Amino acid sequence: MTKITFKQANRRYLRLFVPLMIFYSVFCFAGPIMLRAMGEPPKWALGLVAVITGAPIAAVFWLMGRLLRETDEYTRTIQVDALLSGGAITLSVAVIWSFLELFQVVPRARFFPSMMMVGPGFFFAYGVSFGVQAARRRRGTAG
Repeated sequence: MTKITFKQANRRYLRLFVPLMIFYSVFCFAGPIMLRAMGEPPKWALGLVAVITGAPIAAVFWLMGRLLRETDEYTRTIQVDALLSGGAITLSVAVIWSFLELFQVVPRARFFPSMMMVGPGFFFAYGVSFGVQAARRRRGTAG
């Protein structure tokens, strides 16, 4: 694939990322409202709303992969480091939290499954990791 500048790749990323996140945000609220309006919705409707609500997150991971493929080695290294750190933090917290729930140290969430926080948790950890690494690069202490 032909390499493009980081600015061009980032612009392409944001052109799809922003509408996906708007759709995701709206459907997080609209989906349950539509289901509630149906009274006792059939399983297929519940499944359809679940898939439609989660699909933008899967699309964002595809976008992140495309962004990595379109940029140079330096940018790719920075992004991969942040992705790996964010993934490690997220999976570690998810596993520990799951054991805390299993052994009834913390109560299970009543309004949503704790697994629903893995996606937002990953993106938060990725963002923090990227910021920390950017600060280290500015100070010249990357690594």
